[in-house]
Amino acid sequence: MKIAIISPYPPIKGGISKETEIIYSNIKDTYDVSIISFNRLYPKFLYPSETQYDHSININDNNIKYDIDILNPITWNKVARYIIKNKFTHVIFRYWNPFFIPLYLFINWKIKGRQSNIKISCICDNIYPHESFFLEKYFIKKFFLNIDNFLVMSSESEDKLRSLINPKTKIVKSFLPLKENINLKISKKDACKKLGIYNPPKLLLLFFGFIRDYKGLDILIDSLDSIKELDIKLLIAGESYIKTDKIKNSIKKNSLSEMIIWHKKYISNEDINLYFSACDIVVLPYKKISQSGIVPMAYHFDKLIVCSDIKSLKEHIVEAETGYFFKKNNSKHLSSIISTIYDNHDFKKSEDYINRFKYKYSFENYLSHFEELL
Repeated sequence: MKIAIISPYPPIKGGISKETEIIYSNIKDTYDVSIISFNRLYPKFLYPSETQYDHSININDNNIKYDIDILNPITWNKVARYIIKNKFTHVIFRYWNPFFIPLYLFINWKIKGRQSNIKISCICDNIYPHESFFLEKYFIKKFFLNIDNFLVMSSESEDKLRSLINPKTKIVKSFLPLKENINLKISKKDACKKLGIYNPPKLLLLFFGFIRDYKGLDILIDSLDSIKELDIKLLIAGESYIKTDKIKNSIKKNSLSEMIIWHKKYISNEDINLYFSACDIVVLPYKKISQSGIVPMAYHFDKLIVCSDIKSLKEHIVEAETGYFFKKNNSKHLSSIISTIYDNHDFKKSEDYINRFKYKYSFENYLSHFEELL
């Protein structure tokens, strides 16, 4: 068995890249596996910051290749020829955005035309993109009909996928594993000091990751307006895919500058533990989502989650034990939940609950599901 995983990989930024690193590091001693990643993931005009790469990371592994230029089909052909020449038996596409379907279709068709016994699988982080576009369903269906089996992250994704593929096609349901390749938790006091937060509040909320419209940061900011009198601060950590003026205006409109700390930058692996150690609550105010890698990251650090009541998130949170739900898009209800936690929540109990609950997200569990693709 010889496996090729086609996916972003560090030093490319983002959750997909980091999660593929976790998968690879845990299976490379068991399987003959190679990663085929990108030397250019997006055209520059589609990326919000100066670089798509985390230059603090240096990868030195002959089984990790950065051969795909999304704008150069010649590299697509070279990758297909490499897979055929090196007699890979399994190819796994990491799918999260239909922008990459032309690339994936080309590689699939090319290798199936020359070596039809190669098994083609797909790890689906989403089914439909969070930002829709014209004819998306047509292209997504065309790609999925050429896949032998799938791994999805939620029941919602499984339901959407079923409507697009042959009913006999195998779908494995799993979820992203705990983040084992990041630094350990430290005390809130020490983490806050290292982040320059010298007077930590009683309750520090964390919004973590790339900022996009569908992630609902505006809902979270609006929710703070009615709880200004409480000893609460919001720490925003991540680069923005939307105009920062929109966020700044929302903060200014509600006179919240004293309540909000914004680290407007990409957070490297080395610093992730500081942000999750510093906070008391991880907030996911998403307007829509298929899955979130922030959930296992929060659990890795034993942190309580407050999130919108979206079906795909409800599978992974136990109300009042590992987290709380608020009505999607409802900033007033979110305010009420935060206020209730501030007054009444027993964080020691929830940490105990999370410690018992998070075994579901061990890599051993994920690996058993991953092996069903092979």
